[in-house]
Amino acid sequence: MRIVRLCLLSMLAVSFFANAQPLYKWVDKSGKVHYSDQPPPKEIKKVDQPRLGTSTIETSGLPYGAQQAARDFPVTLFTSSDCKAECDTARAFLRKRGIPFSESAVATSDDTAAFKKRFGSDNVFLPSMTVGSQNQQGFEEGAWNSLLDGAGYPRTAIPGAVPAAPPATTPAPAAQ
Repeated sequence: MRIVRLCLLSMLAVSFFANAQPLYKWVDKSGKVHYSDQPPPKEIKKVDQPRLGTSTIETSGLPYGAQQAARDFPVTLFTSSDCKAECDTARAFLRKRGIPFSESAVATSDDTAAFKKRFGSDNVFLPSMTVGSQNQQGFEEGAWNSLLDGAGYPRTAIPGAVPAAPPATTPAPAAQ
């Protein structure tokens, strides 16, 4: 326990002094470049003091694997105004898994015809989902998990990493 405290204290001290100390860069007579937190010898006339910016890692976006899956296998959720509870359940499922998705409303007879063509079916079961070129009519958690797992999507969302779902749009064009 004492070693852990000493390590933490030393890391804290290093980070404090790293932020508080200036950095000097200079070239000596032989052409060697020096970096130091101490000023160079007096005979050195040209001294740079590079500014070190803060280092941050972006953590609010999707994980790399999810970004790849979203690029290669985009997800579209098909809904309608008649599909309240079931569509809300499907949206919540996708958000819980951290899946970026677009939403397509099946509202008109043209939307219905495009849906039937895309899914190769005479029936319309909503909510439905496409993952890349794969289709799944009706919400069934096991089947949806299988499609998303196969595409490489994460099993759970990283807190703060899930983008808000876009509003309902017109149906996606039928798969060729």
